[in-house]
Amino acid sequence: MKTVITKSVWAGLFWIGCAGVVLAGLGKGDGVKVTLRGVPPEEQQKVNGEYRVGESGAVHLPMIKRPLAVEGLNAEQFAREVEKAYRDAGIYANPAIEAEILSGKGIADGAPVVSVGGRVNHAGAVPFRKGLTLMQAIQAAGDRDTFGGRKVQVFRKGKVIPLDYRSQADKNFPLEPNDSISVDKIGILEKSGG
Repeated sequence: MKTVITKSVWAGLFWIGCAGVVLAGLGKGDGVKVTLRGVPPEEQQKVNGEYRVGESGAVHLPMIKRPLAVEGLNAEQFAREVEKAYRDAGIYANPAIEAEILSGKGIADGAPVVSVGGRVNHAGAVPFRKGLTLMQAIQAAGDRDTFGGRKVQVFRKGKVIPLDYRSQADKNFPLEPNDSISVDKIGILEKSGG
């Protein structure tokens, strides 16, 4: 009888331990792939990409002014929190987010990044290095796509910095770790290629 109880206890502890590993969720340095649905394609490109959970346990997403605390969340919980953040900010009325935890793939653990989204060819995290400029970060994201306009926003520590990509001074704007960049769609009166 004693042996049967001991084996049952060990089996129970084993399964609890496995569940803890599976349910551990996002941690510092983990990557997460975000896919936005339920909005027009040009809006999806502003958000779709890979992001990294920073040392504070938060992730910086385009157009959201404050970092979103996500440490410990699983993919489903993360997706619901992102949907709520975009709804609460009045950016999207009914977003549908899909999330995939990448567990640090693609970005070195602890490495600072800049998130680039909007009208670029490859939205996602760009490794930060000292002296990184707006133009370098956008080029690292595959440059502006066909519909990328001149208006660019940098989201930094809860503030929005509007920039003009046609201005050489703005192209050389110095970035900081954890900045988020959003390239707006070309305006109706804008010429492409500027």
